[in-house]
Amino acid sequence: MRMKSLTLRIWVILSIVILIIALVTSLAFMFVTNGFEDDDAKHLLELTHQIVLDSLKDNPGNESTVEAAGHHYRHFVFNLTDGQLTPILGEAQIPDPLVNQLESLVNQDKGRVTDETIGRTHYLLRMSPIGESSYLISYTNTDEREDILKIIFMALLVTLLSLPISKLIANNIAKPLKKLEAYTKRVANKEWNSELEIRSKDEIGRLAMAMKEMKDALRIADEEERKFLQSVSHDLKTPVMVIMGYAQEIIDGMYEDSPEESATIIKNEATRLEKKIKQILYFNTLDYVLDNEKEYEEFYLDKQLTYLVTNFQAVNPELNWSLALSIKQAAIFGSQDRIRVSLENVLENQLRFAKKTVEVTLMDSERFWIIEIKNDGPSISEQDIHHIFKSLYKGSNGNFGLGLSISSKIINYYGGSITVENHDGRVCFRISYPKSGWRDPDYT
Repeated sequence: MRMKSLTLRIWVILSIVILIIALVTSLAFMFVTNGFEDDDAKHLLELTHQIVLDSLKDNPGNESTVEAAGHHYRHFVFNLTDGQLTPILGEAQIPDPLVNQLESLVNQDKGRVTDETIGRTHYLLRMSPIGESSYLISYTNTDEREDILKIIFMALLVTLLSLPISKLIANNIAKPLKKLEAYTKRVANKEWNSELEIRSKDEIGRLAMAMKEMKDALRIADEEERKFLQSVSHDLKTPVMVIMGYAQEIIDGMYEDSPEESATIIKNEATRLEKKIKQILYFNTLDYVLDNEKEYEEFYLDKQLTYLVTNFQAVNPELNWSLALSIKQAAIFGSQDRIRVSLENVLENQLRFAKKTVEVTLMDSERFWIIEIKNDGPSISEQDIHHIFKSLYKGSNGNFGLGLSISSKIINYYGGSITVENHDGRVCFRISYPKSGWRDPDYT
């Protein structure tokens, strides 16, 4: 069953890890020390066997000396002729499996301590003749020293004692995550004044700092979007009010100008309104259109610029437009319609702000074609110059615009760039587009 609580999951994982470590450590210690214990056991068994053997030879029946040999090892005399067993130091019970194997073991005596597994029990054995048919046999059951159940019990005990510590560690890890969860919900509800009290410098602390930066970015975007919608609403409402006012005058027959002049005003305002609506719709669908645009083609920027400058010159003949093309056949790869819109919006901006002249220049720069567009209009304020390509930015004069934002998005999509600066009393836009051979058509 999947645990939904991170704290419980961490607690269980830590407990299991501690249990595994305790078991592995205990078993490893047992196996590592087992060889040393066996060597010690063999040495002691040999020593006690010799003590008992010497005692029986020098002073048979003297059990006080034999008792000093230690109670961990058992000794008995085996008569090979009649099979009689005589325990030394009391009536110790000799295991039946060992009794059944005595004759075979005596016949295979190697004169030293041997390891024997009889049944399921492991023994250390030492045998020495003490007469024609009698043998002193000393043995110990080594399984008595290797109690795995004790090891498991100790591992479980260590695990139980570590549970409170594991719980404390789990709570310490999960606590800041719970704070992050609550903070994220507050940000989702646009509670921009909420604070996050995490001061650590680790990964969680860095995540908290990133979430604070995200909140600030979302707050700014929310404020700009709200201001933008307010401005758009005002921009759309104004031509609608003008249209409704003049239309009502025509209906009532109470108008100052002729019906033709009123109709012309209505048409102009409707055209302005249509343009704003199209711009908003175009901007909202631009990301999808660019990502799904597959009709790429190769065309020439110099021809595109010549066409656009000619059209804008016809729109406002009072402006002096100059076009300088330092190269011919400036090939570029992409959607001709989209790139035309990006240039068109920048040139249209010149109509609004230029006083007398607009200069358009096309230049070559290694992998890029560079387009410079200068006008002699008022300089852009330092407050606005770094933000005019943002879609939701409101300028210091209160104006909103989507044209430059649309241009920037298209240019950046095709691997180019657009900048603006005040230079020598002029406003200079600088656009770069990759040359045809340097643009991957699959780039997104």
